[in-house]
Amino acid sequence: MTPPIAEHETILSSFIISLISENRIGHRNVNLIPEGSFLDAGCQFGEQAAHYAISAPDREVIALDPSTSNLEIAQRKFGDLANLVFQQGGLGQHVGTMKVPDSSFQMPIGSEFLVYTLDSLFYDQGKKLGFAHLDLEGLELDVLKGGVSTIKTSKPLFTTEVRVHRDPQYTTDLLDFISELGYDSYVINESCGSPHMDYRNLLNIPRSKSTALRYSEVFILLHATQSLIRLPTRAEGQKTIFDIVLPCCALGGACCPGSDVNAKDCCSEALLKIWLDKNKPDINPYTYFWKEARQEFARLGYRLRQRQKYSNE
Repeated sequence: MTPPIAEHETILSSFIISLISENRIGHRNVNLIPEGSFLDAGCQFGEQAAHYAISAPDREVIALDPSTSNLEIAQRKFGDLANLVFQQGGLGQHVGTMKVPDSSFQMPIGSEFLVYTLDSLFYDQGKKLGFAHLDLEGLELDVLKGGVSTIKTSKPLFTTEVRVHRDPQYTTDLLDFISELGYDSYVINESCGSPHMDYRNLLNIPRSKSTALRYSEVFILLHATQSLIRLPTRAEGQKTIFDIVLPCCALGGACCPGSDVNAKDCCSEALLKIWLDKNKPDINPYTYFWKEARQEFARLGYRLRQRQKYSNE
């Protein structure tokens, strides 16, 4: 079967698939994705899960979604993949049930579905988790709290989605919790939601893998094009995610006028285009310079060694 084309979240999808390829061929012994299953939580119609299943045929890939209609579509399209497992339900901090709150679930409002935790799916069953794609409509922090044992024992790579400026305290709490787990968060510099352009995927990588990143060609490529940026922890006292990801989208900013951060024109494509025309992006040293590009690569190596050292403290 031909892998689905990643029309959305293109940078993230291409990066993960490239990491899988590097793992499979033992590229420079990078092996950034550890042993274990893949999980696509909030899989919708299954395109991402199918991409993983085709690219990593030796891995179990679990496609999890609360919507039976979504899973039926996914099964019709990708049910022939032997290593792709479809499972109805959601993720949360505790095992139980949840009522559908709105129409975005493509299920009758008020109907119930099962809620699992990461630990109930993996750690409690003695299973390893290698990679998780978490698209959970703002429940990412709760889900991570329900998966601490899995994360600490498996040390998977995982993504979390966040709308950066909608709730700054939640965004900060999410990043702080991930950091406390021993991970660095890298923002993928592409919009992954609509109509608000400040939706971002965070790729979360154990600090213990930091020096290995320097030998991943796809990581270096994304760093060189500024498509992937490590987010400093609060203790480092540098620019925060709110400075890095479209600062104009803060409530009351140039791209979010008014008093409602959830208004459709807040951080819209139209307002963002106007802001970008007036505020050009920072110069990329890899693009414009020779010596500066080499120096930036050396600085990257130093920073990654420091992350590795930090993970061992």
